[in-house]
Amino acid sequence: MTVKNSTYTIKHWDALSTYELYEILHLRGKVFVVGQQCTCIDPDGKDPEAFHLTVKNGNTLIGYARLFPPGKYYDGAASIGRVAVLREWRNQGIGKEIMKRGIAFLKANFPENPIIISAQSYLEEFYKNLGFVTVSDEYLEENMPHVRMKLS
Repeated sequence: MTVKNSTYTIKHWDALSTYELYEILHLRGKVFVVGQQCTCIDPDGKDPEAFHLTVKNGNTLIGYARLFPPGKYYDGAASIGRVAVLREWRNQGIGKEIMKRGIAFLKANFPENPIIISAQSYLEEFYKNLGFVTVSDEYLEENMPHVRMKLS
C-alpha cells in the first residue's frame, strides 16, 4: 500500500542536499529522540556510508530508512536501519512499504548478501512478516530491547 501523493526516493549520502540532510535528521530526532525518549546522539558517524530512503507526501518528509551496503554496518551483510515514520502517518502501510523498497534495493544491488537488522523487540512480528528471522537473544541498544534479525 502506498499513501496517495507520496514519493519514495533513494540517494547516497553524497547526493543529499544540505536541506535533505536537515529534514532527515529532524525526522529522526522527532521519532527517536523525542518520540521514543532515546537519549542518544542520533548522527552516529555512519550516515556517509549509507543510502538514504526518504518518503515525502507533497513537500513533507514523513518516512525514512538508512540502507547499508555489505560490510558497512555488518560484516558480509547489507543492513537497513533507522526506519522511521512520523506518528501522524503511521498505520497506513508506510513502514512496510519503506522496508519492501529497501529490501528490493539491497537485493538488486547486492544479491549475494543477506540483510541483517537490529530490530526493536516490539517490532519483531512486523519484521517476521517481511521474511526476517530472529538470530539473537534480546539485547539492549540505546537502553531499548532489540533483537538481531536476518533475511537471506
